[in-house]
Amino acid sequence: MASKQIPESDPDAEEEAVVEIDRVTKRYGSLVAVDDVSIPIRDGEFLTILGPSGAGKTTLLHMIAGFERPTEGEIYIDDQPVSDEPPNKRNIGLVFQSLALFPHMSVKENIAFPLKMRRENPENIDGQIEEVLELVQLPVDYKNKPVGDLSGGQQQRVAFARAIVYEPTLLLLDEPLSSLDKKLREEMRSELTRIHAETDLTIVHVTHNQTEALSMADRIAVINDGELEQLAPAKEIYAEPATPFVAEFIGDTTMLDGTVDRVDGQRATVAVGNDEVAVETDGGVAAGDGVRIALRAEKIALDHRSVDADNAYDATVEQVAFEGDQTQYAITAPSLDAVIDVTHQDPDPETVFDRGDAVAAGWDAADVFVYDQ
Repeated sequence: MASKQIPESDPDAEEEAVVEIDRVTKRYGSLVAVDDVSIPIRDGEFLTILGPSGAGKTTLLHMIAGFERPTEGEIYIDDQPVSDEPPNKRNIGLVFQSLALFPHMSVKENIAFPLKMRRENPENIDGQIEEVLELVQLPVDYKNKPVGDLSGGQQQRVAFARAIVYEPTLLLLDEPLSSLDKKLREEMRSELTRIHAETDLTIVHVTHNQTEALSMADRIAVINDGELEQLAPAKEIYAEPATPFVAEFIGDTTMLDGTVDRVDGQRATVAVGNDEVAVETDGGVAAGDGVRIALRAEKIALDHRSVDADNAYDATVEQVAFEGDQTQYAITAPSLDAVIDVTHQDPDPETVFDRGDAVAAGWDAADVFVYDQ
């Protein structure tokens, strides 16, 4: 049975961290915004802190940046404690959600600003600006343009250029893509991935968008109610969610509550509604245990007549949402007393269902996640 597993599960977990968040807690009066969180951030990795609004992820980012001080615990950069260091002493680049570009300055003046604050040799600044413009794929002749004359995507590139032109130890991204439309957001995701690959920057990215996290991150730290739910590589987060929250938050998932009826080796039967669900187990359940079952929408088969699966039920299609490359269904399974979400990719015209259709629905025992209730 899956249970809450905070420790790092990656086999490379012993790799040296360039940033160490060590048992950090942040309180505002009686409100605990971040609760005893530990995350090692490795040199050159792309780490995403993922969670819903109010989870504590931005507070955690602000403590790394130096805008907030931990109530308890410590943050180390290059093995040095920095909780008492101001932001300008941490050699960190930051891209805000709002971008925070200077509207009265040109592209060149925006990018040059952190270099001048660091008293870089003026003779080198033009060369550094041209080099970083090439990296973010903005034409060099844009450097004299007012930033207000640029498109949203071009302004994003200027913000990234300004944050990395001085080669920071760490780049922090505070939901910088959230205000972009879908097409531009996808384009900038690809650009960030490319920039990371070309520079080996260490990046910490905060978002509530699971698609951003899964598509860009080497590892994901899932935060909820100020606590670290799971820290693992992106594929593991999806394929082996450690807690019910992670299973439900990542992907399109239906949660069912039930009671273990019987256990036979690595297979258990769980009573749900007026029926039962076969699941695989690691031996951590016993008859009578209350459990939560998580079903991934893409693992559920539908057919007009029957399905070949460990678990099969009569159901009715209640809602249909065609989304181009996939179709989303909501079905009711009366015997389970449940509404179940189903996703079909690239639907075959022969297996497209309409609202009100009677269908067979099913899934295999191996495709079910099981947790303590």
